[in-house]
Amino acid sequence: MCRQQWISLLSALLLIYCGVGASTARIAGNDDLRMKYLPSNCNEAVHLAGSKAKSGIYKIGLPMPQGTVKEFYVYCLLDPLGREAWTIIQRRQDKSIHFYRGWEEYKNGFGNLNTNFFIGLDKLHALTESQLHELWIELKDFDGVEKHAMYDSFAITDESQKYAMNILGTYSGTAGDDLTEPHGGAKFSTFDQKGGSDCADLFKGGWWYGKGTCVESHLNGVYHNGSYNTTKAEGIIWSKWHGSGYSMKYVHMAIRPKDLRIGNKSVN
Repeated sequence: MCRQQWISLLSALLLIYCGVGASTARIAGNDDLRMKYLPSNCNEAVHLAGSKAKSGIYKIGLPMPQGTVKEFYVYCLLDPLGREAWTIIQRRQDKSIHFYRGWEEYKNGFGNLNTNFFIGLDKLHALTESQLHELWIELKDFDGVEKHAMYDSFAITDESQKYAMNILGTYSGTAGDDLTEPHGGAKFSTFDQKGGSDCADLFKGGWWYGKGTCVESHLNGVYHNGSYNTTKAEGIIWSKWHGSGYSMKYVHMAIRPKDLRIGNKSVN
């Protein structure tokens, strides 16, 4: 083979090699992007997990107005009725972690996602601002009886408005409605951000305390073992079920979007 033919053959092989390399690089890049993609809520995370999905800790990412992504971990709970998954925003199951804390801790979140925790008001605002959510409150007493309260919409404002519960929809459930009054519309307060009252000091927690009546519900109160001897409703209470002198054994608050979207496409 003449020298010119060798050069032509080598050039052709080089073009093929470069083409394959570029194609491989594009595929690898796509895989990397796919692997780095974060779901924006538990519904999406569970759908993307497919048959391997289970209740547990997932990482999500919320697109922010300035073009950044707010990344954090959440506990995703599979729905007991087989519907869309829930994001747990608060859970109490024993007294190992106390909830009588200041503003910064409630703002940023605290506790252990596998046991007792509060997700953080900044994250809760980001989640509920991203799209309309519904709220599920699950309660269990020390006799093993379970009741629930559902609200068909829920959202809170940002820190400049003291994370007020500005959206709280229609109630349904078995526990009775102890959130609409006096807590719906209320600002969040802690012992160091009192919001015009001493409710956080009196009831030893952080909550959306009412202006007249501080509490009808108080899920961030002191963990007591059922009935307790005190004149103050400082326990984990839901008044319409057990009154203000009984503290629940277990409670969680959970939210999920009313409209599930994956990649900006509705799948409901």
